[in-house]
Amino acid sequence: MKFGIGKKLIIPHFIGITLLLILVIFSYVTLNSFSSIQKRNDELSNRMKTISDLHTNMHKVLMPPNDYLITGDKKERENFANLVTETASIFEKMRLIGRKTEEEKAIEDEVRKGFIELQKKAMVLLSTENPVGNKEAARLMKEMDAFGETVAGKLENLHKIKMKEIESHNKRTSDINKWSYGVFTFLSLSSLIGIVLIYTLINRGITKPLLGLTEAVKIISEGNLDYRIKIATGDEIEMLGREFNSMANSLKGKINEVTEHSEKLERANRQLDQNILQLYTLYNISKTLTASFETEKLLNQIVESVSQAMRLHRINIMLVNENRTDLHIVAGLGISEESMDIRFNFGEGVYGWVAISGQAEVVNNLSEHHRFKPVHGIDNDVNSLICAPFKGRGQVIGVINAYRVREVFDEPSFELLIAAAGQIGMALENARLFEETKILSITDGVTSLYNHRYFRERLEEEFERAKRYKRPLSLIMIDLDFFKKYNDTNGHPKGDELLRKIAELFKREARKSDIVARYGGEEFVIILPETLKETSVVMAERLRKEIESTVFEGGETQPGGRVTISLGISSYDGSGTIEEFIKRADDALYCAKKDGRNRVCV
Repeated sequence: MKFGIGKKLIIPHFIGITLLLILVIFSYVTLNSFSSIQKRNDELSNRMKTISDLHTNMHKVLMPPNDYLITGDKKERENFANLVTETASIFEKMRLIGRKTEEEKAIEDEVRKGFIELQKKAMVLLSTENPVGNKEAARLMKEMDAFGETVAGKLENLHKIKMKEIESHNKRTSDINKWSYGVFTFLSLSSLIGIVLIYTLINRGITKPLLGLTEAVKIISEGNLDYRIKIATGDEIEMLGREFNSMANSLKGKINEVTEHSEKLERANRQLDQNILQLYTLYNISKTLTASFETEKLLNQIVESVSQAMRLHRINIMLVNENRTDLHIVAGLGISEESMDIRFNFGEGVYGWVAISGQAEVVNNLSEHHRFKPVHGIDNDVNSLICAPFKGRGQVIGVINAYRVREVFDEPSFELLIAAAGQIGMALENARLFEETKILSITDGVTSLYNHRYFRERLEEEFERAKRYKRPLSLIMIDLDFFKKYNDTNGHPKGDELLRKIAELFKREARKSDIVARYGGEEFVIILPETLKETSVVMAERLRKEIESTVFEGGETQPGGRVTISLGISSYDGSGTIEEFIKRADDALYCAKKDGRNRVCV
């Protein structure tokens, strides 16, 4: 069966378009899958945050009844009501979250019912007149604490269920990545086979017959007009061969037309290769986004992926500082370690201009660019540069720079780097949100110190380490003297401000290895790893003197005309449980308060 030139050209084009369409459909499905995965990631993160917030509030709800039992201050009823309202809001957020299993719904119902029961018990305690020293009230408080721990345990079960769901989701994400890579490899091989097939069809159906005609043209141009070429292709070329003498002038035009078609096909193939390269690079960057939330690791992996894909001589990523005054390098390849410390003024040079304008720029002759200011170790020997900004929270937070020493950049390279910059912005934003969520889950909202839950986790770690390796460990428990009087005299906002200032002082005086946390109310704790009793006493006395000598606003209203603290110390002696260890510190604190406050007891 013989085909005309039209069909011989259409068939290769149809093959190329079909391969391109398959790649587009695959890209669309892949991007849809990653979008769905990202959406599910956000949903699971929101779910985990809601559970953590509820767990924190369940502990906080017990604090006003406990404080009321100790102080008898009726303001604790208002504090309790506010916490109940806040917790109810969290329950409402949890209720609105969809895609729950029956087990999760059952646990949520149990927690909600437990919270209602806990609320009832608390209301009974808070309605008790003169609770201080009231045995019945104390008994009710113990019941509430036990009940609260039960509810907290159910929340922990819910947390474990969600963690399993996250693990399952991560496995599904990994499976999709493997599947996508396999399909991509298959399509790449298919594209290569298609290119070979296109070349074979064109070569066999067009190129060889044209070569025959070219030889005929050569022979005719030499004067042998009797020469006749024998071509049995059954197409227009054969007809040209038969009528060669009468169509010699038009033959040259036909040859040029065929050559032009060949060049267009070659350009289309080059563009297709570039598109495949760009999709593969962005796919690798997308895999990096789902693999880690560590900023340094993310940036280094992106730098490597982009450098390999674009065949760069040098690459780096710069971030804008918090004050938006300069940029500094945070990741790079092909630059010296000394260059990592260089700062670039915001708004100056190519880097600063791109950072302030938010517009990417490609420069293929740096030495003649009016904004270019060469920096040793980064720009030396460089001929071409692409500088692309990336954004976070609605503003430019950094730029990615690609360098070539002797080659220039084309338009596909420029578009690829801009796309990579968008991925970097998204990666940094995800890492920032992850870090903020992590910090919020372990810190106290008023003092920014570690919260009670994190304190218990770290104390258990340090206690087990001291017990296993027979290492020293000390614990300082601190109480603000007459804090209720300070609140009554100066108001709760001033009381919170006092707690914040004292917390800042504790953090400033503590060592890097120490863990400073808010224990509850006006009580603080400091875990001192690798610290003997004598050293902990020295540190506690230093803290006491520092607080006593510091002038705090409203301190003149306190007994003695200044703010003071009482401190109790417990040092691990190789025996006992962690609860006994904490109780010894609490007993020491009680002795310090009983002996007149503003003192340290061991």
